Amino acid sequence: MPLPDQNAPQGVAPSLERQVALVFAPLDKRALGLALGIVVAVLLVAATAMTWVLDPDGKFPIELLGQFFYGYNRTIPGTLIGAFWGFVTGFCWGWFLAFARNFVLAVWLMIMRVRDDVASSRVFLDHI
Repeated sequence: MPLPDQNAPQGVAPSLERQVALVFAPLDKRALGLALGIVVAVLLVAATAMTWVLDPDGKFPIELLGQFFYGYNRTIPGTLIGAFWGFVTGFCWGWFLAFARNFVLAVWLMIMRVRDDVASSRVFLDHI
Protein backbone atom coordinates (compact mmCIF):
# COMPACT_ATOMS: atom_id res chain seq x y z
CA MET A 1 0.00 0.00 0.00
CA PRO A 2 1.57 3.32 -1.06
CA LEU A 3 2.13 6.00 1.52
CA PRO A 4 -0.04 9.09 1.25
CA ASP A 5 1.56 12.16 -0.25
CA GLN A 6 2.41 14.60 2.55
CA ASN A 7 2.15 17.65 0.29
CA ALA A 8 -1.22 16.77 -1.22
CA PRO A 9 -4.25 18.71 0.05
CA GLN A 10 -6.71 16.78 2.16
CA GLY A 11 -9.31 14.93 0.13
CA VAL A 12 -7.37 15.06 -3.15
CA ALA A 13 -6.03 11.81 -4.54
CA PRO A 14 -2.33 11.87 -5.50
CA SER A 15 -3.12 10.49 -8.97
CA LEU A 16 -5.52 13.39 -9.60
CA GLU A 17 -2.86 15.85 -8.49
CA ARG A 18 -0.37 14.29 -10.94
CA GLN A 19 -2.93 14.45 -13.75
CA VAL A 20 -3.57 18.13 -13.08
CA ALA A 21 0.18 18.79 -12.99
CA LEU A 22 0.52 17.10 -16.40
CA VAL A 23 -2.24 19.29 -17.84
CA PHE A 24 -0.40 22.44 -16.77
CA ALA A 25 3.08 21.18 -17.67
CA PRO A 26 4.85 23.28 -20.30
CA LEU A 27 5.23 21.84 -23.80
CA ASP A 28 8.71 21.15 -25.12
CA LYS A 29 9.19 23.65 -27.95
CA ARG A 30 11.86 21.66 -29.78
CA ALA A 31 9.90 18.42 -29.58
CA LEU A 32 6.69 19.95 -30.94
CA GLY A 33 8.64 21.76 -33.64
CA LEU A 34 10.41 18.57 -34.66
CA ALA A 35 7.18 16.57 -34.72
CA LEU A 36 5.28 19.15 -36.73
CA GLY A 37 8.23 19.64 -39.09
CA ILE A 38 8.43 15.92 -39.84
CA VAL A 39 4.67 15.72 -40.41
CA VAL A 40 4.65 18.67 -42.82
CA ALA A 41 7.66 17.31 -44.75
CA VAL A 42 6.11 13.84 -45.07
CA LEU A 43 2.76 15.30 -46.14
CA LEU A 44 4.46 17.41 -48.80
CA VAL A 45 6.34 14.41 -50.18
CA ALA A 46 3.18 12.28 -50.07
CA ALA A 47 1.13 14.94 -51.87
CA THR A 48 3.79 15.22 -54.57
CA ALA A 49 4.00 11.44 -54.94
CA MET A 50 0.22 11.26 -55.26
CA THR A 51 0.33 13.76 -58.12
CA TRP A 52 2.99 11.62 -59.83
CA VAL A 53 0.68 8.61 -59.69
CA LEU A 54 -2.78 10.15 -60.05
CA ASP A 55 -1.97 13.11 -62.30
CA PRO A 56 0.97 12.24 -64.57
CA ASP A 57 0.02 14.99 -67.04
CA GLY A 58 0.47 17.69 -64.43
CA LYS A 59 -3.00 19.20 -64.64
CA PHE A 60 -3.14 19.71 -60.88
CA PRO A 61 -1.17 22.89 -60.11
CA ILE A 62 0.99 21.56 -57.28
CA GLU A 63 3.93 23.50 -58.71
CA LEU A 64 2.39 26.58 -57.15
CA LEU A 65 3.93 25.42 -53.88
CA GLY A 66 7.17 26.57 -55.47
CA GLN A 67 5.91 30.11 -54.85
CA PHE A 68 6.18 29.45 -51.11
CA PHE A 69 9.02 26.91 -51.02
CA TYR A 70 11.94 28.12 -53.13
CA GLY A 71 13.17 25.34 -55.42
CA TYR A 72 10.15 23.07 -55.10
CA ASN A 73 8.80 21.35 -58.22
CA ARG A 74 7.47 17.92 -59.25
CA THR A 75 10.90 16.36 -59.75
CA ILE A 76 12.63 14.21 -57.15
CA PRO A 77 15.25 16.87 -56.25
CA GLY A 78 12.52 19.50 -56.16
CA THR A 79 10.45 17.29 -53.87
CA LEU A 80 13.40 16.89 -51.50
CA ILE A 81 13.92 20.65 -51.48
CA GLY A 82 10.20 21.09 -50.78
CA ALA A 83 10.43 18.54 -47.95
CA PHE A 84 13.29 20.55 -46.44
CA TRP A 85 11.28 23.78 -46.62
CA GLY A 86 8.22 21.96 -45.28
CA PHE A 87 10.26 20.71 -42.33
CA VAL A 88 11.58 24.21 -41.63
CA THR A 89 8.10 25.71 -41.85
CA GLY A 90 6.56 23.00 -39.67
CA PHE A 91 9.35 23.31 -37.11
CA CYS A 92 8.86 27.06 -36.85
CA TRP A 93 5.09 26.72 -36.46
CA GLY A 94 5.45 23.95 -33.86
CA TRP A 95 8.02 25.91 -31.87
CA PHE A 96 5.87 29.04 -31.97
CA LEU A 97 2.68 27.18 -30.98
CA ALA A 98 4.42 25.59 -27.98
CA PHE A 99 5.93 28.94 -26.99
CA ALA A 100 2.58 30.74 -27.26
CA ARG A 101 0.76 28.01 -25.31
CA ASN A 102 3.40 28.03 -22.56
CA PHE A 103 3.33 31.82 -22.38
CA VAL A 104 -0.46 32.08 -22.22
CA LEU A 105 -0.63 29.31 -19.61
CA ALA A 106 2.06 30.98 -17.47
CA VAL A 107 0.30 34.35 -17.59
CA TRP A 108 -3.04 32.72 -16.79
CA LEU A 109 -1.58 30.82 -13.83
CA MET A 110 0.08 33.99 -12.55
CA ILE A 111 -3.23 35.87 -12.74
CA MET A 112 -4.99 33.03 -10.88
CA ARG A 113 -2.33 33.05 -8.15
CA VAL A 114 -2.57 36.82 -7.73
CA ARG A 115 -6.36 36.60 -7.53
CA ASP A 116 -6.07 33.88 -4.92
CA ASP A 117 -3.58 35.92 -2.89
CA VAL A 118 -5.80 39.00 -3.06
CA ALA A 119 -8.87 36.99 -2.05
CA SER A 120 -7.08 35.35 0.86
CA SER A 121 -5.69 38.71 2.08
CA ARG A 122 -9.21 40.20 2.01
CA VAL A 123 -10.47 37.36 4.17
CA PHE A 124 -7.56 37.93 6.56
CA LEU A 125 -8.21 41.68 6.69
CA ASP A 126 -11.92 41.09 7.31
CA HIS A 127 -11.08 39.15 10.50
CA ILE A 128 -8.90 41.92 11.98
